[in-house]
This record gives sequence, C-alpha cells and structure tokens, in this order.
Amino acid sequence: MLEKTHRPNIVIILPDSLRGDCISLGGIINPVLETPNIDQVAKEGVTFSNCYSVNPVCTPSRCCTFTGQYVHSNGHRGLYQLLQPHEENLFKILKDNGYNVIWVGRNDLFDKESIDKSITHRIQFKPPIPKLNPFPEGHRLRKSFYYGKSNEKEAEDYDFFLVKEVIKFLGSELKTPFCLFISMAAPHPPYHIEEPYFSLYNRTNIHDPIPAMLEDKPQFMRLMQERYGLKNLTLDEFKEIRATYYAMITRVDHQIGEILNKLKEIGVYEQTAIFITSDHGDFTGDYGLTEKWPNAFQDCMLKVPLIIKAPEIGRKEYIFSQLVQTIDLFPTILDIAQIDLSFPYTQYGKNLIPFLKGNRTKIRDAVFAEGGYNFNEPQCFEYIVKDPNLPGLGIYYEKTNIPQEFPETVARSVMIRTESWKLILRDAGKEELYDLKNDPQEIINLFQNERYENIKFDLKEKLLRWYLQTSDSPHWKKKRSV
Repeated sequence: MLEKTHRPNIVIILPDSLRGDCISLGGIINPVLETPNIDQVAKEGVTFSNCYSVNPVCTPSRCCTFTGQYVHSNGHRGLYQLLQPHEENLFKILKDNGYNVIWVGRNDLFDKESIDKSITHRIQFKPPIPKLNPFPEGHRLRKSFYYGKSNEKEAEDYDFFLVKEVIKFLGSELKTPFCLFISMAAPHPPYHIEEPYFSLYNRTNIHDPIPAMLEDKPQFMRLMQERYGLKNLTLDEFKEIRATYYAMITRVDHQIGEILNKLKEIGVYEQTAIFITSDHGDFTGDYGLTEKWPNAFQDCMLKVPLIIKAPEIGRKEYIFSQLVQTIDLFPTILDIAQIDLSFPYTQYGKNLIPFLKGNRTKIRDAVFAEGGYNFNEPQCFEYIVKDPNLPGLGIYYEKTNIPQEFPETVARSVMIRTESWKLILRDAGKEELYDLKNDPQEIINLFQNERYENIKFDLKEKLLRWYLQTSDSPHWKKKRSV
C-alpha cells in the first residue's frame, strides 16, 4: 500500500445521457454548443475525445464503470441487476481506505443493502413531480420524448434541488479527503428546458441529424421509428429536439459551474481531482430516433465525454484521441487516490495515469460493449408500462411493450470497435459491420458483403480473445476444504 499523504479530494460528476460529441471545448468538439465550465475543467486537465461506455443503458453502464468490469464478467445486464453487498466497487474501496464518500442524485447503481458498505453519507431530498407530457394522445410529438419549453415552476426540477443540496453540503464542515459522487438527471429525456436556455440555440444553426436509412439496420430501429411516431416528424422538428437537448446540456454546464465555484470558495478546488463523464449517449434525432435502446451500439449511443483534472496530470496537450472506456476510470481514480492497484480484486480497466505521464503511448487497440438480454432472462426485461397516460412513465409505454412483442429486438449483443471498424454480433436479429474511416456515420451496413469476410474474421478473433480474458472474476480466497 502506498503511503497516503496529501491525498486529493475526488469529485465525480455524471450527467445522464450526455453524448461525447455534445461538449464544446471552445468549439473543437462541437462548434454550436456552449459549455464554458466543462471547457475550463478540460483545459486545466485532459479530455479523451474517444471514450466509450460498455453498455447503452444506465444501470449496467454505471455498475461496470465503478467496478472496472464488463457486463458479462459481473452479471449487471439490466436495470435491476444493481451492485450487491458482496461486490467490491470504487466507492467501497475508497471508503475502506479512509475516504469520506458522499453520494447525491440518481441511483441506477446500488442495491439497497449495499449502500451502507459503500457510502459514508447520502444526500437525499424529495424529488419534484415530473413534468407531464404536454401533447395530447394522437399528437405527432406525443411519443417523441420532446416536451418543449418548461415554465418557472417546472424549472425547479431534480437537478435544481440536487445542486442546492450539494452546495449546502459543501458549505458544512467537511471531513477530508472526500469523494463526492454527483449523479445528475439531465440531459436524460424527455427533452425539455426553461428559458433563457430554451431559446439559446438558433434552430437553423443545428446540424442535421444522421439520416434515417434503416433498410439494412436492426428491426428495433424501424419499430422505434414506427411506434414512437418518429416517421412523421420533419427535419425541423428533429432539429428542435436537438436544440432543446443542447440547451439542457448548457444548463447542466451552468450547474456544474456553481459546484466548481463552491469548491473554490471553500478553498479545496486545487486539492480536488475532478472527473466528468456519462453513462451513455442518446439518439437525439440521429437515424430518425430519440432516447436509447438496450442493444444499440452507434457512436451517438456509446461515445461519452471523459474529462480529468488531477494533480498527477502534467501533459501540455489536453485533448487525446486514443480509444478508452468508461471502466478505465476505476483504476485511474484509485491511482490518484494513492490506493495500491495490486490489491486482491480483478478488474479490466486501463490505468490512464501512466499514459498521461508520458510512460505509455498506447492504451487500447479496441473498445467493447455489450447489451440486451434473452427471453430466458425475464429478470432483465423492463417492467411493462401498461398505461401510456401514466404520469412520468407513460412515455415509456412503447419502449417497454416492443420487447414483449418482439423479444429478439433486445437479444444479447456485443460490439467491438477499432479506429477503423465496428462489428456488432447479435444472438438474434440483423448483425452489423461499418467502415468507420469511409462511413463515420455508420450508414452502410457491410455485414453481408463478401468482400469484408477477412475483416469480420479478424474482428471476431479479437472478440473471442477478449471474452477469454474477461469472461469471469474468480474470488480471491485460496482456502480449500479437503
């Protein structure tokens, strides 16, 4: 174990459903968006512009991120496979090593029985009543996840109270070193925001979404488009959705700025390592779709931001294009916290600190993701929303009913992505292959093209080797009864 001297505080900020191409960095990544506070953290630290989640759904993604394991190696496949008391995780390890661990915001991570083992203190507050769907039954936008402009009362939403509670807590007497995990709700759909954010972005300046050319795509994409009524939306309506999503992100950035200012005010900002990332992305109009799907692996679904500001980072550059995964946060944070990485726990993340110190030039040759569940895994299927008019949950009526009618649409699936290629295999349904150099928008599915058999063979071989290396995590006890 390393000597624990002057260990930094740790702040992990996780907005929900924040796409990797939806931060600005002074216009380098997205020239339309305004995210000045996130940009400032990035300039003081580093940004990985090609960070990929290992799953396109909240709970599996978070469970993997904070255990350093993949879906198949820890069994967190759906919304209900939360971290159990016996499972090690980043927060439990930090707590066991002297950190004051505070969690505020959405869960999607801990089973009720595991919270006390992993968290020193949870900041709780009564969530406000969610905004109701403003469009009547039969309206073209009713199922689109677009709710539009919020009023002043609706602006006092989940994140409004979350930020107030965080700032209040930071103003109290803090035990250090602390780890503060801030799990925000936005910019998760429904897409809605109050003024002045709602009118912030000129709709004519919004880039056109990736076109909905779905003939060679999996069935779930066509069913989403049909059942959500998205086939009826115009290009201007999709740009309206994206402009509202951008506005939600700018408000998230403003709220992050409030938290950063409080850290500065209380004099701990310089001694605090800050991490900003997300669990997955969002279609936001790409391919004529909105929200997400359990086994969708487009870059807009899996690429997320990864920004790190920490005392160990001394690189002059601050944007890196190397392939990394969200699970790489696990060993990286433990290194920054001066916790020995050789402790008895199996994980598959890559520690990014040696690369950032110039001691390594390559991190990963490929990234991987898994999603979906099969018919013999009913524990993974989302609870069925039976009433499309149910407040708060009615918007998920089609999303939860489609898999019941067509279980193959959520079949177990796996993705490998290199710098040049993406291969997606499915237990049922259409499989996919994309030439990312010539087709970065993943429009032309080459899976059935015989010219690419060697490419598929090579990628399948890499997938097999990955599964062999990460297929399970044996316990560390070496006692045996004879």
